[in-house]
Amino acid sequence: MTKVQKFSKKNIPIKTLYENVKKMLLDEQFRLTKDETTENTCHLRTIKTGVKRIIVGAVRDVELVIAGDANNFAVIFTVGGWGKNLAFSGTLGYIVAVVGGVSTLAYGTIAAAGSFVTAKAYEGDFWKKITDEIERLSQQDEYP
Repeated sequence: MTKVQKFSKKNIPIKTLYENVKKMLLDEQFRLTKDETTENTCHLRTIKTGVKRIIVGAVRDVELVIAGDANNFAVIFTVGGWGKNLAFSGTLGYIVAVVGGVSTLAYGTIAAAGSFVTAKAYEGDFWKKITDEIERLSQQDEYP
């Protein structure tokens, strides 16, 4: 699941936007696995791990790229969920069902679908936070 949008005439230093979005992700308990910036590109990857994350079917990882300059930049935001690959999850559910019974198959399928929905909802919610931050920063005259 990926969101891509180009922004023009916002007059926002992309490194300021990048640092603010990175802080939002860290505040949500993501762990940085990649954090690279150049003059015109900022790129990060974050992950969440642990059994609870898998069972709950939550977001697994996030990747963010901001490229361009203050008045002409693009934001690419990708979310990976534990149940993103429904075919694999369904197959795994079937294999478990052979051992655990039909109710386990139904649970595995529902859990995989729920995971996909959770990741999709997170993507939409966090994308709104990013665009709100762009609007907020575009209203400022000075940046730290």
